[in-house]
Amino acid sequence: MKLFLHNFHRATLFVALLFFLFTEYVRGREFDHQCLWVVRNTITSSDKIDKMLDFALENNFNHLMIQVRGRGEAFYNSEFVPRSSVLFNDLFDPLEYVLKKAHQNNIQVHAWVNMYILWSSVEPPEAENHLYYIHPDWIDQKGNNEGKFNQNKNTLETSNDGEGYYLAPNHQAVAPYLLNVLREIVEKYEVDGLHLDYIRYKDYEFGGNEFALNSYRIQSGDDAPIFLSAESTVEEKGKQSASRSLKWNNYRRNSVTELVKKAKEMTMTVRPDCILSAAVKPNLYIARDRFLQEWDVWLASGYLDWVIPMNYTSSFRNFAANIDLIYENFPPKYRERIIMGISTYNQSSSEALNKINYSKLKQFPGVSIFSYNVLEENPDYYAPIRQALVK
Repeated sequence: MKLFLHNFHRATLFVALLFFLFTEYVRGREFDHQCLWVVRNTITSSDKIDKMLDFALENNFNHLMIQVRGRGEAFYNSEFVPRSSVLFNDLFDPLEYVLKKAHQNNIQVHAWVNMYILWSSVEPPEAENHLYYIHPDWIDQKGNNEGKFNQNKNTLETSNDGEGYYLAPNHQAVAPYLLNVLREIVEKYEVDGLHLDYIRYKDYEFGGNEFALNSYRIQSGDDAPIFLSAESTVEEKGKQSASRSLKWNNYRRNSVTELVKKAKEMTMTVRPDCILSAAVKPNLYIARDRFLQEWDVWLASGYLDWVIPMNYTSSFRNFAANIDLIYENFPPKYRERIIMGISTYNQSSSEALNKINYSKLKQFPGVSIFSYNVLEENPDYYAPIRQALVK
């Protein structure tokens, strides 16, 4: 019994020593990039922005992802994107104000742009010049025609299910429009970065916009295969040609990839020092196969400067598993451009802290915290995290 207790105490001390060494190791490491996502309702007034910037400065966030386009509306002065209905002062330019104040404190500002997602509220948009009204024919639908644009009535016959309405990535007019959205921002504002969000299909079953399908038919000489869910059985998938499905899926992926590529070309021309990044699905394979988001290609091809996986799971096991996939698929020179996204809305502060420290251990150059709004609403939540980020 004494021998057992002796060995037990030795084992306990060994585990405690390992924990101490791990803690000291991660405490000694510093992130180069400490990013904070700031949701659009924070930038509706100068007072809110000032409070947010004070928080960022106090807690050593050196990059802010400021949401300037959400639900197809602008939180900046645009010539063609409708101004957000929650901005009541027509003379106030939130992006201009954030840039002025942040740059005074050496904080970099990335214009966070929601790309394909167009509208997600139960109520329709107020602005008459919203794409929802002007170009309902651009909106994506499921391949089984569950939702459809009625050309005769110029209306949508689709429900606002799940995340809401998405623009069709494979519609020939969508990419030029979104590229103009990005170009206007980098031409008019001295942003340090462009941050692309919702740069993907809504889900695997989508891509059935009838105008886009007609274009595909002309280009490929073939009809798109019947749409099946990503979880469809082998028997169901076997009913259609594997080669047709492969061609169709590659076509859909490429429609998104081409926009990312052109965005990079545009920023290099207009503002070469602008960091182009994207918030992506954290599981590399799910991103590619279900959401047609091949961010591994974007990173390896140099289309993006940074990739930020939204590794928002509350499960540490799943969080680490997503990182394992990154390690299996990317050598160090690519991992140096991956910023790990960590959530605060669905887990305790200690759980978030563990994930921040694990990201340090795995030698990622930075983290991005989602989001300021959660931290602002619950200041006590952030106290344990501060020690891992403040230098």
